[in-house]
Amino acid sequence: MARFRYVALDRTGKTVTGEIAGEDPEEVRRRLRDLGYFPADIGEAAQLILARPTPRFQRGRRVSSCDIVIFTRQLADMTAAHLPMFRTLSVLVEQADRPALRELVEAIRTNVQEGHPLSEALQRHPRHFPDLYVNMVRAGETSGHLDAVLLRLAEFLEKSQQRRSQVVSALMYPVVLITVAVAAVTFIISYLIPKLSSLFEELEQSLPLITQALLTVAGLLNKTWWVIALLIIVLALAARWYARTQAGREALDLMVLRMPLLGPVWHKMAVSRLARTLGTMLSGGVPMLTALEVSGNAIANRPLVRAAEMVREEVRQGARLTAALEHAAVFPPLLVHMTAVGEETGQLPEMMIRVADSLDFEVDSTLGRLTTLLEPFIIIIMGIIVGFIVLAVLLPIFQINATIGR
Repeated sequence: MARFRYVALDRTGKTVTGEIAGEDPEEVRRRLRDLGYFPADIGEAAQLILARPTPRFQRGRRVSSCDIVIFTRQLADMTAAHLPMFRTLSVLVEQADRPALRELVEAIRTNVQEGHPLSEALQRHPRHFPDLYVNMVRAGETSGHLDAVLLRLAEFLEKSQQRRSQVVSALMYPVVLITVAVAAVTFIISYLIPKLSSLFEELEQSLPLITQALLTVAGLLNKTWWVIALLIIVLALAARWYARTQAGREALDLMVLRMPLLGPVWHKMAVSRLARTLGTMLSGGVPMLTALEVSGNAIANRPLVRAAEMVREEVRQGARLTAALEHAAVFPPLLVHMTAVGEETGQLPEMMIRVADSLDFEVDSTLGRLTTLLEPFIIIIMGIIVGFIVLAVLLPIFQINATIGR
């Protein structure tokens, strides 16, 4: 495929120049018209080296997932309004507030201006646009319904972002409560107890057993805190290294699924993501095998990913999706039965979305109950610890008062 340098006019009459790939000048003219340009002059250009330096936004600055969600919604809305893709991306460049996002959209716009499809331009940035995103856009381009596919993709990303925000919000208060409790106990043991210890030593009186235990623990922590901190750091680094290995990732994911209370919640969240991703991709026209592959990789839990791979292999060999899910024996009956209904009625994408909504509702309810129970539990534990410290401090004082009274 040759490259051509062109001079064209946009809809405002402004002259634009650039280079674009194409088989011949006629194809280049057609592509330029699709981009909203009016070709004035087209000539063959020298071949360019495809390898480009890494954009600045990939060398340090960060584009957040929230930025991608907003970008997708704006892209979907303007595409639905039938704006040419180049003009849409130009508007998004102007609207981008953050420099990293602006540079990302500029890079995509440059690729589109050169004649590459939007899906190919997005595929060059896998850090920000995963396989799910690229495959859906490619399916929309192939089917000619890119606007509808982008709207579904925007809804999917917004729902996923909302899910993450809800989980973080549900866990925020318990985490803050635990942090404050640990900080308070650390302050008491490291600052107050040593002062009281010197006071009790000056009195030269026998101390109650509970006070002796408290002073021993406080003294041990004050003398060996650096050893404990070093041990925690070493264990954390070792656990992080082990979690990056294949065996460690398998063990960690399996342990998460088997955890009491939180294990079922995590399992439902993973299945919900699988169902929502699969439903969104199928509704966007992505082939079943591709949708199953991308959906399985979106789970982020190795045992469930293997189960999804088994399902995909059985479907590739001709089995129905319902039978493959049932043979995997790790997916909830709700998913299996709703899949059967979807296959029988021809509404499989809609059934997958309903399953995801139902599981998300169950996760929200369970997390709400767990956080409601966790808050008083933390307060009770904190009360017991503080009560133990207060009792250990007051008992010697009561003992001194009793001695003085005699």
